[in-house]
Amino acid sequence: MTPSAEPSVPGDEGRRHEYSLTAPAEPASLERVHALLQEVWSDHGDITDTDRMLFEVAVTEVGGNIAEHAHDGAPLDFTLHVRVHLDRIEGEFLDNGRRAEVDLATAAMPRAMSESGRGLALTLAAVDELVYRRDGSTNHWRIVRLRRAG
Repeated sequence: MTPSAEPSVPGDEGRRHEYSLTAPAEPASLERVHALLQEVWSDHGDITDTDRMLFEVAVTEVGGNIAEHAHDGAPLDFTLHVRVHLDRIEGEFLDNGRRAEVDLATAAMPRAMSESGRGLALTLAAVDELVYRRDGSTNHWRIVRLRRAG
């Protein structure tokens, strides 16, 4: 995990606001995602527990989907960037895996007994913005949770 340039946040000089992680797109890497988020929460104690929990649910679900669906059997890495702003927390995943065949406008919870298919619906319920786009051979997932007053 390497520090990045910090955005200008008045009165918050010296505190890190950008975090990055590159890891193999495999389920075991979700532990590294959690570790990165714990670093964010440690640096930003002013983020409410609800914002932390819901953002983490969303990031973990998207990361899990990348680990499960993006590769074609060949090794694949993803990069996660997390940015903390006064009014929001942003996550961005990048990977060069296969195109995600998703329609975020119609993502909904499956029936109660279904064993899968909840990830994107949970993510949409947890955050204020979820955007997927394909740029050339790169998948971009943008996750935004507006910060609520604590």
